[in-house]
Amino acid sequence: MTAVPAGTVHRAVPFADTGHQAEVLSAPLREALERGDRALAVVDPGCRAELDRTLGADAGVEFRTPEDMHSAPAFTVATRWARIAREATGRDGTRMTTVGQHIDTLPVTDPGYWTRLDVALDRVLDGLPVTMLCCFPDRPGARDVAATLHDALLVDGGEVPSTSRRDPRDLLAEHPQAPPADLGEPLFEMDVDLAALGTLRRTVHTEATLSGLGPSRTSDLVLALNEIATNGVEHGSGLPRLRLWRGPEGLTGEVADSGRTRLPFPGMLAPPPAGVRGRGLWLASELTDVLQVWTADDDPDCPAGTVVRVLMTPP
Repeated sequence: MTAVPAGTVHRAVPFADTGHQAEVLSAPLREALERGDRALAVVDPGCRAELDRTLGADAGVEFRTPEDMHSAPAFTVATRWARIAREATGRDGTRMTTVGQHIDTLPVTDPGYWTRLDVALDRVLDGLPVTMLCCFPDRPGARDVAATLHDALLVDGGEVPSTSRRDPRDLLAEHPQAPPADLGEPLFEMDVDLAALGTLRRTVHTEATLSGLGPSRTSDLVLALNEIATNGVEHGSGLPRLRLWRGPEGLTGEVADSGRTRLPFPGMLAPPPAGVRGRGLWLASELTDVLQVWTADDDPDCPAGTVVRVLMTPP
């Protein structure tokens, strides 16, 4: 058995075919399970079947479907992964080994999705006792791309250090997240100043209840939008604009403000305990299902300096 890794380990794992993929993953997963660590794999059905055959269906690997895990923008998915890791490792020293697989045919993935996800995972998992293995098809040029995103590749069980790691800010600039779609006419909109925050909370509570979110998720959405709007009131223009939409997925809330901000990882990292800035976006990200932030730099049609949109789905 290899030495127990320390801290966060993030490796790229090339594979030739499904059988080879399961072969190179079996050893690190088996070692993790033998240590008593948690093991999570988000892989396609073919790889899952091969891992079940190799390790045993009752080995203890937790599987999640790629369609469910990758059902949101990359930053939201990275935040979900970090939340799972924090819950799995807790404070008892347990490590977690988790496997992801690059699958280009998923509905929400654009050409830059996997780059944004790898960059975000590197940031949100930093410091956690997690081994993150990112599998990708070993096509021509794919290893070169992976080497820009990882400190090392795991090739047939052996580590190959990267000599071409790049600055994550440059990678994000080259692979930006497209702004979300226009949702059309909102069911409600209002300008929000300090005196109107109470109206905001009551309105969001009413519309969330009508959307079937239930008491707990309704309260979470009220708190999230109140935090975002308060940021605009206290640190932005002083008069952000709230808009709400009800759709098939749930209730969407958006706060637009003429104040400009530029955060490379909005809402993804908890602020320091003594800090006061950054808490609102992080809390909103933790409370809602999807959080997106964009500016006029991302979207020429952006109606204001900064737009924050959140989605809450029914339970």
